[in-house]
Amino acid sequence: MTNSISSNSIDSDDDSTTAAVRDQYDTSPEDETIVVEPTSELESPENEKRGPGRPPKPKEVPPPPHNVSISYTLIMFSYSEMKKPKARRSGEPAIIKLSNDKPFDTLKAQILKCISEALKPKKLAYDDYKVTFTVARHQTSPLSLKKQSEFDHLLECVLKMKAPAAKILVEASKKPDPPTPKKKRRHDGGEQTSEDSDMSQGSNSDSDRKKKKKKKKDPSELPLNVELSAQMKLLQNRYTCNKPGCLSSGYCYILPDNNAHFTLSHRHLSVWAAALAAKPPITTIEKPPNHKEFDGLSSNLLSDTAPLIQCRLAERNNAQAAPSASNTPTINFNVPNDFFSFLRPATGPNPLLYAAPADHVSNTIDAPLLSVSARPGPDLPLADFCAAFELSQDIHAKLADNGYTGTRTIRYIIVSELKEMGFKNGEIAAMKDAVARWATRD
Repeated sequence: MTNSISSNSIDSDDDSTTAAVRDQYDTSPEDETIVVEPTSELESPENEKRGPGRPPKPKEVPPPPHNVSISYTLIMFSYSEMKKPKARRSGEPAIIKLSNDKPFDTLKAQILKCISEALKPKKLAYDDYKVTFTVARHQTSPLSLKKQSEFDHLLECVLKMKAPAAKILVEASKKPDPPTPKKKRRHDGGEQTSEDSDMSQGSNSDSDRKKKKKKKKDPSELPLNVELSAQMKLLQNRYTCNKPGCLSSGYCYILPDNNAHFTLSHRHLSVWAAALAAKPPITTIEKPPNHKEFDGLSSNLLSDTAPLIQCRLAERNNAQAAPSASNTPTINFNVPNDFFSFLRPATGPNPLLYAAPADHVSNTIDAPLLSVSARPGPDLPLADFCAAFELSQDIHAKLADNGYTGTRTIRYIIVSELKEMGFKNGEIAAMKDAVARWATRD
């Protein structure tokens, strides 16, 4: 009971206190509002987490920077360079620096200016070239640079770089026009010159130039061919064969002696027509020319030989009839001095080739192990020399006891000294073999 009474008294005290505060500030329970301020940034509505079904909040894209300098590196190739293999092409470099605020037309104008200075084309047009660009780490594959959208993409790529730069490749895709030949000026008594008339004609100059090109003549229209054709027709009309059963090609020369037919082929008619067309003619239409094609006819039926041939034949006959001394060939021979040495008498035998056997034996005993004509081998110590050429320990000991230290002293040993040192015949032969192999060894 005591606890309940105390609690009721406390509640009554609180209600009285609240009523007193309301009376003081003229407030009512309906006018009270509770304002809850966020205690941290995580409780703010702006930083409220979005669920998986809600769209992401759009990010604000910052505007592109202005007045940024961009470096364009140009590599230009002419039409002649593009015809070469790719590994052998040589381009003309250039550098253009422009702000990103400049329009696309300004960049195209600068590219055309560089093309004009480097390649010097006769006609300058942007469409005559294949223009592509690349941007390191952003646009690695070449992309065309012809449209405004492509230029915008170029700016978008380069502005992502700390040092904006792009590479532009210019390749000539159209064959240049050939140079126009200059005409010579002709002054004809106050009349207008050819150059002035061409300038006055304007656009018609190209068509007039094509019309004035020299046409190639037909070979059949050449004067000599025209004359040959006329003579061929005369011969064909004159020697047409109408005899039944004739096996000729249609043209025959009838011999006046026995009326036999001599067939005239196209070759015969060509030779005859050429002789008639010569200036002066060397035959007539009644007599065939004196030519090898007509060797089947007797000489009295042929015309005379051409004057030039007659002159050459006369000169040859005169040279054969009376040969002069000046025309006799002179032949000179150069003979060496010892060419006739085999005719000299033989001399006696060389006494040096024959020697007594005793002298030969004595010389062999006193001869050194290394022949005079042999070339010494490499310098080797005594131990290495004996090991290299498989000499026995007894030989090594005898040489060492007698003071021989290597090949510098062994090369001067003679056979008699080996005998004095107590070498056996087999050991002497082994020393000779070792020295011989050492001397010829590389």
